[in-house]
Amino acid sequence: MRLLIRFSENTSYISTINQHLIDSYIYHKCLKDDKEIHNAKNDYCISHLYGGKLNKNNNTINFPNGAFILVTSQKEEFLNKIILGVLNNVDFIGGMKFKTFEFISEEFINGWNYFATLSPFIVKEYISKKEYIFFVFNDKAFLNKASENVKQKIKVMEEKEFSEILTNHTKNKLGKIYSSIDLKDFKVEVKTHPSHKIKTIFQQYDHENKKSVVNYANQCHVNIFCSKEIAEIIYNLGIGQSTGSGFGTIYKTENHKLYKTF
Repeated sequence: MRLLIRFSENTSYISTINQHLIDSYIYHKCLKDDKEIHNAKNDYCISHLYGGKLNKNNNTINFPNGAFILVTSQKEEFLNKIILGVLNNVDFIGGMKFKTFEFISEEFINGWNYFATLSPFIVKEYISKKEYIFFVFNDKAFLNKASENVKQKIKVMEEKEFSEILTNHTKNKLGKIYSSIDLKDFKVEVKTHPSHKIKTIFQQYDHENKKSVVNYANQCHVNIFCSKEIAEIIYNLGIGQSTGSGFGTIYKTENHKLYKTF
């Protein structure tokens, strides 16, 4: 189930680093720091903020026609909590106010389901408690410009290896949430495509000192072979890690034009 939350135009510019503001609004205001949700495995995904126009001069975003975020979940109860929380907290960020809700419906099939990433996804592996490396699909344009410091933080993969990593990660994630799920013949494939990109995503965590976490995410098409029930679960959970904080929202590729109209 996918909920689109639409907000009015902004009255002050919003920084390109704004995920922490969305997280604060959703978790602190709307969900009131619900410990049950916070401590559980994410069975939902929350997108980045969309609908804006970049101001290159000062690295801010303007939303003259309003903004929206997408919240997708397996659980109707979770979405109901979000709806109630938004209605009780109509003031969003940058002077924006809640306008309306819309539900989005997509169809899934047995066999190959073809997805595109709306919010790029991350898959990382911890080397130590504080160090980790990001698995990324080969993007020559990005790598040609990347510094040696950046290259040390990523592991670049071609089709087969990246598909295997993503398959195993997704199976592991599904198995932890649904212990009895049948994943026989399940597989994920990411094919080489000129539109695929490595995206550098900053997430601010220390507002006072302006320190940011840097993530290297994948913006690409993801093909998943599974039952229609499992395809819907993955759609609702999102793909990759940190799906509750702006990463991994996906949609069916045949609905590309639908998402361009929001």
